[in-house]
Amino acid sequence: MKLSANGWSHLGLRVTNLARAKRFYVDTLGCPLVRETERVVFVNVSGMLIALIGADAHTPGEDHFDPFRVGLDHLALAVEDSSQLEDMQRELDAAGVRNNGVEEDPGTHRLYISFYDPDDIAWELYAVSTRPTV
Repeated sequence: MKLSANGWSHLGLRVTNLARAKRFYVDTLGCPLVRETERVVFVNVSGMLIALIGADAHTPGEDHFDPFRVGLDHLALAVEDSSQLEDMQRELDAAGVRNNGVEEDPGTHRLYISFYDPDDIAWELYAVSTRPTV
């Protein structure tokens, strides 16, 4: 078998409270709302369609995101200019969004900031220069 696809369609994130997740992604982060139903809210995050899927009968009542379980660890978005990270930290702090501040990746020595949505799903903004090196 050979997987044959021409790109991403969307990424689905299960959330415990759909209204709260919508407020965070649309109002706090400023992600454009694409479409919503009773059970799913689609937002555009840097060109990727993210489906926020509400809890249902199969979702454990006190469930929460755990990056140490098998599955999703975190989501990372690239930014070209590392100065954007300090701006983002100020905005996250002002909005009361939990974050770890600007840090340096010990392996790549690139700067990044990690922050968490209301379900503790971890996101990163990672400074990756797309400029050619001379």
